[in-house]
Amino acid sequence: MRCSKAGVLATSSDPREMRLRDDAAEWKALAERLAVRRVLDIGAGLDGLPGDGEFDLIVAPNDPFAGILEDGARTAAIAKVRGLLARDGLLVIEGLYVPPQEDAVASAPDGLIRERKLDDGSVEREVWTALGEHQYEIRTNGSSPARVRAWHWGETALRESGARIAGGLDERDFDPWGDRLIAVVPGWS
Repeated sequence: MRCSKAGVLATSSDPREMRLRDDAAEWKALAERLAVRRVLDIGAGLDGLPGDGEFDLIVAPNDPFAGILEDGARTAAIAKVRGLLARDGLLVIEGLYVPPQEDAVASAPDGLIRERKLDDGSVEREVWTALGEHQYEIRTNGSSPARVRAWHWGETALRESGARIAGGLDERDFDPWGDRLIAVVPGWS
């Protein structure tokens, strides 16, 4: 859990070690565009949320809600985070999203295979298997499976929180065939 000034988004919970994420410039531009003062970054997870606060902007890159599989639990988690927002604050979630064409592949017997080359030259291989209801089992390099739930445009937790859906941090329209879902959840007013 990180709290920072609008100009700095850290990847470390230790404020003495503030390494910038690869996408930090995009998140920083969002904070500057919104002219916010107090920013909370929950991209590392929901454990250890502060007990109180009035943040102008709470950013959730890397979808800390992906491991919450049930509608009610996800709705409760968003409500808990919204409770930390200032009156006109925003919670911005970079949601785990699987477009229909990739869901179809993940539903096949071999699953959806994603590979990326790491800095050390090795290759990380993920196999995504669709389980239904927007849930997936992910195996990385043959490791034990992790179960996640992807967001979808009709998500109960988003509808109940009054969120609007965008295709990027620049608030472009959401494209269901695209690869990005940004949920912008307003604070309590």
